[in-house]
Amino acid sequence: MGDATLLGDTLVLVGAFALGFLAGIVFMPLRGLLLSFLRTPGRLLKTTQNVGQRMRGAFAGSLSSEARKASAPESALARAVSDILTLRIRRAEESFRRGSAAFDSGEYGFARRKLAEAMFWDHRIELRPMHVAAHLQLGWLDEQKGPLEEAKKHYQRAQELDVTSLPATLKLGMIHFRLGETGPAIFQLQRALELDPANLDTHYYLYAIYRRAGMRVEALEQLRILKAGENSQQLADLFALHGEDNFRTSRYAESADDYELALEFDPARLELYVHLGDLHYLQQRVNIAVETWCRGLWMGYSQALADRVLTASDRVGDTVAVMQLVRQCMVSHADDVRYAYLLSNLLQQVGAEQESLRLLEDVVRQEPDLLEATLQLGESYLRMGKLAEASIAYQRCVEELRAGEAIFRCQSCGYSSVELQPRCFQCGEWDSFQELSRREVEQPAHRGLLAQVGDTRHRLTMVWSRLVRLLPSGKEPEQSA
Repeated sequence: MGDATLLGDTLVLVGAFALGFLAGIVFMPLRGLLLSFLRTPGRLLKTTQNVGQRMRGAFAGSLSSEARKASAPESALARAVSDILTLRIRRAEESFRRGSAAFDSGEYGFARRKLAEAMFWDHRIELRPMHVAAHLQLGWLDEQKGPLEEAKKHYQRAQELDVTSLPATLKLGMIHFRLGETGPAIFQLQRALELDPANLDTHYYLYAIYRRAGMRVEALEQLRILKAGENSQQLADLFALHGEDNFRTSRYAESADDYELALEFDPARLELYVHLGDLHYLQQRVNIAVETWCRGLWMGYSQALADRVLTASDRVGDTVAVMQLVRQCMVSHADDVRYAYLLSNLLQQVGAEQESLRLLEDVVRQEPDLLEATLQLGESYLRMGKLAEASIAYQRCVEELRAGEAIFRCQSCGYSSVELQPRCFQCGEWDSFQELSRREVEQPAHRGLLAQVGDTRHRLTMVWSRLVRLLPSGKEPEQSA
């Protein structure tokens, strides 16, 4: 019995070993194949593409047309597999590109939807540079609409994705600054300086932060670095650009400081006097505004400056002082009759009609092509009853109108000027001026464009009919028999 039991146990052990060995032989390769397929799906695509490329390269020159047709299903299968496995990335890339294009063209709502869609498709962040650009654009959109905290999150995410991104670091520093977080703002901007020590915008932002925080020594140090690093023209461009940015965002104190610094580097840039005076005017500092505009006129004539001086002179307590400033400009620019024309308008405002008429006559004699002066001279003659002189002046206006002189009109409020201006003084809109010819503004749809010239053709018709009735006929009276 003992031997039989031992023999049975031995057979059981041998059978179990045999079954285990057989199971290992059968199932281990199958398990390895299954795991390999599950873990590396990209390997199948790569192998399929390599095989397809090798086959096409090997047989492109030797296969007959029938053989190529026979291999077409294999190539189509490879393309189909490739399309399926890369669908997500291709959709993400297309959405990124469409979102960026919409952002550049100003379609911000569509851009936001497409960029969010792109980040959904590429949740593994395989298109990292596109993610960085998208977060910068979305941060800018949030910054413009007001939710600065949301903008900060986008800039932080852009910096996390690319720690060497200078735009992300700069934007993050400035958004900290706008949120009143001075310490983080300075840290980020100093980090930006490490990325690009020669970047002027970084030095400017540090200067602006130190200036607003009352850190005068540090602000002057950054300003010293700026002055030492670039020429005057580049610095004037830099401060003028940031002055306009601050003006657009209603940071008037910072904008005024920037414009003053820009004028320090380029005092002959007349448009800076225009903007600086506008800043003072918006803050009800009318006298300072007029003095600023007159500072610009001292450097050179600008129609924008002259229009502002003429418009604001009524609000100045001492109009005589304004006329004295304009007289000084006339002495400094004796060859430019436009200063005399401006003075004649000021004299007319205070009721000095005779002196204004004398100046207008001198202006028209020296510069017959100055349409506004000629028209105003005709109106002055008409008020004084000098109809013959008025008709001559109006005839000159008609000739000038036919010349097709350009005029610029604000599309928002209709304010017009003979000089293109970036900002409308009347309504405050930016980049709203459209160029038109005087022939276009003579049409009924554009009669409101000539604020200075008025409805010239209608007035000429009325005045001419009066002149025909009042002037002598030129015939000698008949002798009675």
